[in-house]
Amino acid sequence: MAGVKLKGSKPRWWKPLWMSVLLTIIASGVVGYFLLHVPLERTVGGVALTFLMIGFAYYIRIRPSMKMNRGIYVLLGFSPIGFSLWIVYALSGIGRFLTTHLGPEISLIVGFTVPYIIGAFIGDWIGKRRNYRLPLSI
Repeated sequence: MAGVKLKGSKPRWWKPLWMSVLLTIIASGVVGYFLLHVPLERTVGGVALTFLMIGFAYYIRIRPSMKMNRGIYVLLGFSPIGFSLWIVYALSGIGRFLTTHLGPEISLIVGFTVPYIIGAFIGDWIGKRRNYRLPLSI
């Protein structure tokens, strides 16, 4: 029983890892501002966005829930799959056909909404097949 790890316990390197990650992010912001002459608002925005994304990644790994995992699958379907479908739409000539027959407004609306909506549905379908479990999760 001595070798059994408790469910809530963390490895010894957990705290030093997060401390080094935080210090590295802050140091990169300082280097960017002082040495690379990045404007202050971009530096602060980049560091804040990085902290936000690390917090989000920590949250989805430590406190996974069915709703959060479903949202992640929908967003992952929306972004890369939807963008890929948009590329296919743009290169296939469907946009030109719609512009010719229905007008440019309808073609733009269809081109910038339909592929992403289909991508979100594909992402949800993939998540449903995986029972909304993320890769590398228990």
